Amino acid sequence: MAGTSFLLYQKRDSWLERWDPRMKIVAVLLFGAALLLTHSLGLKTAQLLLLIVLWGMAKLSWRVLAFTLLSLSIFFASTMIYQSVLTAVPGEDMITWGWISFSSQGAVRGIMMCEQIAGIVLLLALLVRTTSPIVLAEGLEMLLKPLKKWRLPVHEAVMMFSIALRFLPILIEEFDKIRKAQLARGGGFHRKGVSTRFRGVLPMLMPLFVMSIIRAKDLAVAMESRCYQGDEGRTPIRMYRLRANDYAVFSFSIVNLAAIFVW
Repeated sequence: MAGTSFLLYQKRDSWLERWDPRMKIVAVLLFGAALLLTHSLGLKTAQLLLLIVLWGMAKLSWRVLAFTLLSLSIFFASTMIYQSVLTAVPGEDMITWGWISFSSQGAVRGIMMCEQIAGIVLLLALLVRTTSPIVLAEGLEMLLKPLKKWRLPVHEAVMMFSIALRFLPILIEEFDKIRKAQLARGGGFHRKGVSTRFRGVLPMLMPLFVMSIIRAKDLAVAMESRCYQGDEGRTPIRMYRLRANDYAVFSFSIVNLAAIFVW
């Protein structure tokens, strides 16, 4: 269940967990923008290595990190083939191996794209795994609070985001239980052939859909029984204050974003 644990918050009492959720969200947005806008291979590699260092500082499982990167191997391979072979521009340095021609510049673009994909995934994983869904929702709601002046349903949108984030690992576990039950009954998911496997997936989707509806109905009943009225008359359960390390993280994110215009 490494894929499920990847989506779960586990308290590790690390330095990253003590960041203010508002600053953490802002830092993720700024770092993600820097990853997407960087056109330097060295800078993008340094950004990816920094995320791996932060992963270690967060005391997260290295096995989960390896599983995540291996699960992206198909995207990495397809990206490298597309950039270095299929979209080679005439005039670029070509490396011929038999009947296949590779572009060295295309290979560099492919490596940068792979690092970009891995960086975005690790960045979001660090945010989710070092912040509880409730704290993350509170920070997001505080950042979007000015939008309430335009009567936008900020609280409702953040609440739906928080519920989806908490229910996603549960649905994955339920899908795994249904899959094992279907295999025990001789389901076709484990058999050879793409069509047979595809037909074996369909019987698992209907129970999962029904269980999702039941869980959503139970949650709605529980909220109504507690007289839930949105954010009317509600006060925050926690008070957040920015500290020196939060300002340091914000400053570093700004410097990292500005570095792309220098390189």
